[in-house]
Amino acid sequence: MKITQIDVIKVKVPYHEGIDELMTRRNLYQIDYVYKVHTDAGLLGIGDGACQSDDVVQQYIGRNPFAFMNGWAPTPLQQAFYDIIGKALGVPVHQLLGEKVHEKTSFGYWSIDMNPDAWAAEARHAYALGYRLHKIKARPWFEVLEQVEAITEAVPADYQLRVDANDSFETPARTLEIARQLQDYNIESFETPIPQADIAGYQEIKRQTEMPLSIHFGTPDPIEAIRAKMNDSFIIAYPDSRAANAKREATISEAAHLPVWIQIVGLGITTCYVMHLAAVMRNATMPAITLNALRAFDLVTPSTIPLVDGYAPVPTTPGLGVELNEDALDNCRV
Repeated sequence: MKITQIDVIKVKVPYHEGIDELMTRRNLYQIDYVYKVHTDAGLLGIGDGACQSDDVVQQYIGRNPFAFMNGWAPTPLQQAFYDIIGKALGVPVHQLLGEKVHEKTSFGYWSIDMNPDAWAAEARHAYALGYRLHKIKARPWFEVLEQVEAITEAVPADYQLRVDANDSFETPARTLEIARQLQDYNIESFETPIPQADIAGYQEIKRQTEMPLSIHFGTPDPIEAIRAKMNDSFIIAYPDSRAANAKREATISEAAHLPVWIQIVGLGITTCYVMHLAAVMRNATMPAITLNALRAFDLVTPSTIPLVDGYAPVPTTPGLGVELNEDALDNCRV
């Protein structure tokens, strides 16, 4: 079997009505790319993600998709290759990745920094979709406590918050102050509250609070981070979301008895791909993030959303388990 053609389709999928104006004004994740990989066997594989240069795409023409079982191809192309391989063998993608240990994958909702009323509205929207965790972007120009209070009043008590500061809390002292303010709320974790290179700072935070800390895998060196006991979980597959790399990071984290969560920004194909990845990672027990549910509609069928109590069942049909909705795709072409 050979790859005969790769179509790269530039798309702009609108956000749902409540946030479309905000996300457009701030130019956040406006453009995506859908990949359709054709073969001489008549099998089609699909992927979505960042733009790959024409030079990168062309180097896969004429090659056998099975040559990329190791998972080191760029993520959107690897999704499509796995989709083809799974269809050829009649197995779901997770069987190509390892032993299935989870029947369902947990997902979290995501919001950029907004005023409290907007966050509360998004929380109600997310809860109605089936989400039970919300990753919120905390920033110093908004009062975090006021925002968390607004969300807490808007949704039931089982709704958790993951507070992502992108190191904007800056110091251990400021982080501890915010942790004390939020200690009575349903906070799952603080993500990167201060710069990740500040190992001593993380150790100080952990000595003085029980607030779980999550950091991106890679900085500092994960072995150094594990030995320093500076964090309680790892974020994997970002910025390098290739399957082989994600599995390696999960294995290292599991050896340290640390849970992980996967973050790959994308559309419905990526969301399905994350399900398969998480299905074979024993410690991928924290809600993953893809941002697909922020869109007004999905580009795949069957839709990977809605969820049930925060979980989506891992597909069991051959390949990724979804196909492109061509009508929806045509409506979003740039």
